[in-house]
Amino acid sequence: MTCSHEGRPDKRRTPKDGRRANFRLCEPGFIPPFAQVTSVSVVAFTECGEMVATEDKRGIDLPGGHVAEGEDSCEQTARRESLEEAGVTMLELSFLRAIESDLYGSSPDELTYMVIMTGIVDMVVGEPQEGKRHVISVDEFKARHQSLRMSMLHELVDAAHTATFRS
Repeated sequence: MTCSHEGRPDKRRTPKDGRRANFRLCEPGFIPPFAQVTSVSVVAFTECGEMVATEDKRGIDLPGGHVAEGEDSCEQTARRESLEEAGVTMLELSFLRAIESDLYGSSPDELTYMVIMTGIVDMVVGEPQEGKRHVISVDEFKARHQSLRMSMLHELVDAAHTATFRS
């Protein structure tokens, strides 16, 4: 936890006991109850369609992170994370999809969700608190991003671009 988060703990901490989780991309239109949302990420675009991405020790990624105590909506978390991780403010944000996790258990009340939102950057207001900000093409993001769920994230980035720029 960085100094900027002191006094604002995550709503639900990630267990440190080595548990493994299964992740499932939920059907379009499914919006999880906020009480079960543990993190929010943003597929942020400039007005001309480039992505605003972050880079830290894990590599290039979407701005996003855990829901903090006291936050009461996915949009609130998305706006805070965009500012902290990318140094940007966002215009209107739209819900894109949810990713289900069984890290805490598989019964309906134990499932948790990562929410993916999308939108257009309003302004660059400063430097990221940690790491770097990159403004890159969707193709460059997909070429540089490395994770265990790359195909899922690439599908989400494509869907976000389509949803944001359909005209």
